[in-house]
Amino acid sequence: MTTPRSRPLDPRRLDVRAFADAGAATEGTLPQHELARLAASVLATDGASPVAWRATGEQRPVAGGPPEIWLHLHAQTQAVLQCQRCLQPMAEPVEVDRRFRFVASEAEAERLDEELDDDVLVLSRHFDLVALLEDELILALPLVPRHDTCPEPLPLPADDTEDAPAENPFAALAHLRRPPQ
Repeated sequence: MTTPRSRPLDPRRLDVRAFADAGAATEGTLPQHELARLAASVLATDGASPVAWRATGEQRPVAGGPPEIWLHLHAQTQAVLQCQRCLQPMAEPVEVDRRFRFVASEAEAERLDEELDDDVLVLSRHFDLVALLEDELILALPLVPRHDTCPEPLPLPADDTEDAPAENPFAALAHLRRPPQ
């Protein structure tokens, strides 16, 4: 992970302002098991696809004000999840491609977050890019993972009473309506 000046960057302690001022880029790969919250959201991380990521900083000029600080984050991996239809493991590609605007204060971030569609974060001298990467990967996981077509046919419930008439669910209620004898 280096900037154009070949100085190593620590993605867990990134000075976002300096990163954007330099128009720097950094990239790397991480094993999924190093991202504990992501690892807890998937079936297995042993032998799992590593997380490949790239971050780029930039300043965007603004008429009549200081330039805006932006970070572009792109990441991809393959997560092993449990299909909710057949309960078998499935490999799901996960990709993140997001841009974040950084502002000076929490109050400004809250105000802009309500006004704009942009993702707004508070500027920090020691920003944890890896935590942001993990958050975004978790958010990109499907809520209900399912195969498009399950690899094996779904088992049908063993039902020996197919020929017998179904029991009326209200039959028990009829006994309650009868007066006591």
